[in-house]
Amino acid sequence: MKNIDDPQKLQKEILKITYLISLLPIISSLLFGEYDITLGFVFGLVIATLLLRLKYNNIIRALSMEEDSAGKFIRNRYFIEYALYFVVLFSAAKNANLNFLAAAVGLFMIKFVVILMSIVDLLKDTFQRKFDEYK
Repeated sequence: MKNIDDPQKLQKEILKITYLISLLPIISSLLFGEYDITLGFVFGLVIATLLLRLKYNNIIRALSMEEDSAGKFIRNRYFIEYALYFVVLFSAAKNANLNFLAAAVGLFMIKFVVILMSIVDLLKDTFQRKFDEYK
């Protein structure tokens, strides 16, 4: 991850890659006429984007606190975040116009992209290290 020292740029990079990867399932579900899958995926993706922004704001806010109060603050915010995950998945399960599985995948799409970016960076570093040793 190139912008590890600038959280704002890193957040934009993560969202850009997430939206580019998300175009594939959105376009394919639209082409096949599966509108409930499209709505579920977009619903989960929008909520995931908002939760990423909320997490960024919470971390920035916690950095200005004392260590003990920041730990409590972040821990409480994680419980709230998991409650929001539950509400989103519960509403997707109860709504007939949203596909539950697509909403879950959309909701966790940013996490998948962050893991994918980390694996790619790890492989790049490993190959670069091997290449440097070979020289």
